[in-house]
Amino acid sequence: MLCYNPKTTEELDNWVFSEVRFDPLALGKCEAIMSLGNGYMGLRSATEESYIGEKRNLFVNGTFNKFDEFEVSELPNAADLTKLDIRIDGKPLSLEIGTVTVYERRLNLRDAELVRCFVWEHAGKKIGFVFRRFVSLDHLHQIGMRVEIRLLAGGANLSISSGIDGQVTNSGSQHFHEGEKRIYDKTYLELIQTTTESKIDFVLGAVHELKVNGRRTEVTPKMDIDRRRVGVTYSLDLAEGDTLVFEKLATVYTSRDKEFPEGTTLETIRQTALKTLKEMRFTGYDELFRRHRAAWSAVWERYNFEIKSESRFDLLALRFAIYHLVVMTPAHDHRMGIGAKGLSGEGYKGHSFWDTEIFILPFYIYSNPEIARSLLEYRYLGLEGARAKARDNGYAGAMYPWEAAWPSDGEVTPVWGAVDVVTGEQTKIWSGFIEQHITSDIAYAVWHYYQATGDRDFMNRCGFEMIFDTATFWASRLEWNEAKQRYEINDVVGPDEYKEHVDNNAFTNYMAHFNIELAKQYYYMLQEEDTELFQRLNAKLNLEQAISEWEAKAAHLYLPQPNREGIIPQDDTYLLKQQIDLTPYKRQARVGSIFDDYNLDQVGEMQVSKQADVLMLFFLLEDRFQPEVKKANYDYYEEKTLHDSSLSMSTHCILANDLGDCTLAYELFRRAAEIDLGPYMHSSDAGVHSASLGGVWECVVMGFAGVRMLGGELHVNPRLPKEWEELSFPLYWQGRRLEIVLNHSKLHIRTEKPGEMELLVHGQRIRFNQELQYRYQTY
Repeated sequence: MLCYNPKTTEELDNWVFSEVRFDPLALGKCEAIMSLGNGYMGLRSATEESYIGEKRNLFVNGTFNKFDEFEVSELPNAADLTKLDIRIDGKPLSLEIGTVTVYERRLNLRDAELVRCFVWEHAGKKIGFVFRRFVSLDHLHQIGMRVEIRLLAGGANLSISSGIDGQVTNSGSQHFHEGEKRIYDKTYLELIQTTTESKIDFVLGAVHELKVNGRRTEVTPKMDIDRRRVGVTYSLDLAEGDTLVFEKLATVYTSRDKEFPEGTTLETIRQTALKTLKEMRFTGYDELFRRHRAAWSAVWERYNFEIKSESRFDLLALRFAIYHLVVMTPAHDHRMGIGAKGLSGEGYKGHSFWDTEIFILPFYIYSNPEIARSLLEYRYLGLEGARAKARDNGYAGAMYPWEAAWPSDGEVTPVWGAVDVVTGEQTKIWSGFIEQHITSDIAYAVWHYYQATGDRDFMNRCGFEMIFDTATFWASRLEWNEAKQRYEINDVVGPDEYKEHVDNNAFTNYMAHFNIELAKQYYYMLQEEDTELFQRLNAKLNLEQAISEWEAKAAHLYLPQPNREGIIPQDDTYLLKQQIDLTPYKRQARVGSIFDDYNLDQVGEMQVSKQADVLMLFFLLEDRFQPEVKKANYDYYEEKTLHDSSLSMSTHCILANDLGDCTLAYELFRRAAEIDLGPYMHSSDAGVHSASLGGVWECVVMGFAGVRMLGGELHVNPRLPKEWEELSFPLYWQGRRLEIVLNHSKLHIRTEKPGEMELLVHGQRIRFNQELQYRYQTY
């Protein structure tokens, strides 16, 4: 059970959310949404004591491995550092026995600290526990844990077993060799393991500190080394009123870390890890946490959002989204992407999807452009894998994988998925084969970044090449329909994954056309402005031949047009399919409930959509469609969309707000925010929903504040929910940081960088220098 109004000070009121009742049947929710991380690693927030059904996950970004040739690459679950076997008079601590009172587990988003506290009574003992945990943002390789145990009634013998436990898997798949275990000076624990296929060395270390009644206590531990595990046990007698503080500091290093150049020896990594561990012990938990907290303070200073709302949940939800975007993003290393579940669970195996470019990247484009560039450089590094996929499928250019892991891995989408409720067989996952719009989504993201930042250096090094080679793929992918005298794109899956093997998915066709037209534009621009770069890319990509194909095919690519009712067909057959009463599924408590009654083939023959499809075009390419077309399509498709994908509601929220349905827009914003942070206790078992978290930011900034990039110009079209009094946020545009404050009638923009700036507010062109005060009327 989650609580958004814990007993905290007013200062922390919009920073903290709590679990106020322990439920052993709903462990996954809080393990995921309260997970900790720093972009380098992610630590799922399983409790220190162990329970059936728990998921103890520690992931290090970019360390992909294949269990064997029959499975795909995934982030391996590294050895567990958090489990503690706490025993009172020989009996293990468990909240499933005894009486538990004053229970609270909370995540403080401001300090990125997990705290759990309760009073436990059993067998005549009454003991208070406070557990604290953080994953350092100051030093990417460090983890800190602290347990405070106070004997409130009765004395007891207390023992704590702690260590590094490699007896973990990815839901059964074991990714590591046995490894080497060692304990130095009865103090410093070390486990070294290597992944089975990718041969990545993991070096994990841990050290402990005990204090009784505030004084450091030397207790000789019992040492234990077993299969895939190294540990120590501390045992001591405590009297009523005594307080034990048990601290555990840990380090995580791998041979794939950026600071270790290729050829670095394992011994060097091992010595680095041991040195860090010794320094941590000398520094102490309190100082390490202070440094971590200071690093997060700088984060919140940069991402300084405020919402004055009738509900404190709204600002908390936005901060929750930003928190998780920070802890899941590998800002330290451009060789890595963002997983669809971040680093909070095993869902989607740590793979990157179009989620990053369409739903997460805008946050970084407008809030931290340097990180946005790093994420796009990851896609540039994946060009060779994209070219290999194109070749393997008989096409030219670069065809990006639907799911991506290490940049050179190419396509890593699993082939088989969930059960078919009719046949009882596994359902084939066609996305890796025919969901191809991701290629143009990435090209779109490159263009979006360039338009908003003006970063020509990135374009010269990476961006132009990506756009040219993806356009070449699309040109080779098009199929000529002789009867209709047009090029088509057949046998695809669009964003609506409930429709497989469709022809002329509108989103796919329009985005492919955009991609090719963009390549044409940049071809002629470079030919005129930068002949040296043009010649280099021409030699590599044969642009002079490519341009003729782009020119010939783009003009004849079929782009589905509105019918008499103004509806753009989602694909060639969508509007001809059966319509059913979707009311039970629109009101569902969990996603995918339609598959309790139908299989995917049956759903494919109905006018029902998993998520926004045609409507995505009105957000990404909004200036290509008239308002009346947007309204007609929104009214038609919204009632047929189940929002069974977490990606969907933010797009519908933004469009509802654009079309003046502010009540529905705010409802959809709240529903998007509640996918992870809401009351349903199993929504996040496999991990948080990364794209939805980016979508929450999009709802606020691109929806309610109306921030858009159109034709290379900045537009601001505010329309706040009636529940909100004021919104303020930072925004980066063309290298300048803008501080924006707006309410229902006034817009205030300030920037410290001098120089004239231009933007459009509700269509009115405005120029200002450093500060703008503008009044408007919301319509």
